[in-house]
Amino acid sequence: MTFAERLKVLRKKRGISQADLANLIDVHFTQVSRYERGETKPNVKAITSLANALDTTVDYLMNGTSNDALEDTGLDKEIITRFKQIQELSTEEKKTVFSLLDAFIAKSKIEGILNT
Repeated sequence: MTFAERLKVLRKKRGISQADLANLIDVHFTQVSRYERGETKPNVKAITSLANALDTTVDYLMNGTSNDALEDTGLDKEIITRFKQIQELSTEEKKTVFSLLDAFIAKSKIEGILNT
């Protein structure tokens, strides 16, 4: 599948018109049409905006690949975004986040047991 085809499929899958997508990425709607017809490819700023607007990655739009195994797990985008942010933390900060997650999960399990 080409960039143009991936763009069109994702846009339609998200239920966004060309005009709405153009507004989201701050270009004229005819530019989105040109992208989808394969007449032109977006610059770096536009491709980044397209990826954000379509809830995907630049890598997927440009190459049809994704180095993000989390995308296929069925997790909410919000969770995936948080995982990506955690990945950028220092080792110590990650340990703190994991401790907090473990504590919250344990608390939730205990409350579940007590409420049954």
